[in-house]
Amino acid sequence: MVEKIKVTFLGTGSAIPTARRNHPAMLLQYRAENILVDCGEGTQRQFRKAHLNPCKITKILITHWHGDHVLGLPGLLQTLMLNGYNKKLEIYGPKGTRQKVKEVMDVFMKWYLDLGRRSGQSFEIEVHEVSKGVFYDSDDFYIETEEMEHGISTAAYSFVVKEKSRLDKDKLNKLKIPNSPLIGELVKGKIVEINGKKVDGKKLLYKELARKVVFVMDTRYNENAVRFAKDADLLISEATYSASEKDIADEHGHMTSAGAAKIAKKAKAKALVLIHLSQRYDAIPKVILKEAKEIFSDTIIPEDLDSVEL
Repeated sequence: MVEKIKVTFLGTGSAIPTARRNHPAMLLQYRAENILVDCGEGTQRQFRKAHLNPCKITKILITHWHGDHVLGLPGLLQTLMLNGYNKKLEIYGPKGTRQKVKEVMDVFMKWYLDLGRRSGQSFEIEVHEVSKGVFYDSDDFYIETEEMEHGISTAAYSFVVKEKSRLDKDKLNKLKIPNSPLIGELVKGKIVEINGKKVDGKKLLYKELARKVVFVMDTRYNENAVRFAKDADLLISEATYSASEKDIADEHGHMTSAGAAKIAKKAKAKALVLIHLSQRYDAIPKVILKEAKEIFSDTIIPEDLDSVEL
């Protein structure tokens, strides 16, 4: 069975939240990873509404340090501390992130950190500044980044599951093959003898194809985004403005519905998700959706707490 990638949209609004849409935040789940992309104000409460446990977060990816994308960070860190978070939390962001996290810790977390040390509940935070290319690589997946255009240091992120041969667990169970070091040989497609029977690993393997999820938040339209989103299975993009507001979007370093759809089309993405909608379109998201669909048909606009799987 193919391991699913699940993205939950904790916040789909923009600079000014509405009753319908919270500030931007997305949680990507894959196997043991729970990766939070941006952390707008109220994100930890959105976790509760979505019945998700924030203490399972493994990494936080910050696209840029504007308030609507990071004001939820101090509260989230306090909650992790008070709930006994016991992992190393890795925070990634563009240039300046290390200093910004330090300032957050100095202002909001000193009392909690002192309390944590006295009670043995403190946890480690490791901060990384990223600029371009792959910055995290494991056996199963890698994460890369590209610089965007928003007036301050801004990063887009790509989460890529590597193509891999995997053993079919159902077939293993049917053959009653015990868990042993010989499983490693079967993964290589070799023939091994188990309980007096020869088992052909090639017949137990299936290919898990590579999958790619790309996050492009606040930025004006640019060709870097097109190259970065190439062949994405899922492109998640901001769409703050309508197609008729292109000049204003460019001036403020933002994307229109048509610009995001154009990136998806040129990049040959399989699906496009639009978030970061302006409060002006809170009650009429169909305006943004219709404009995008005229260029790229496989487009959706999720509500807060909606999720997609691939």
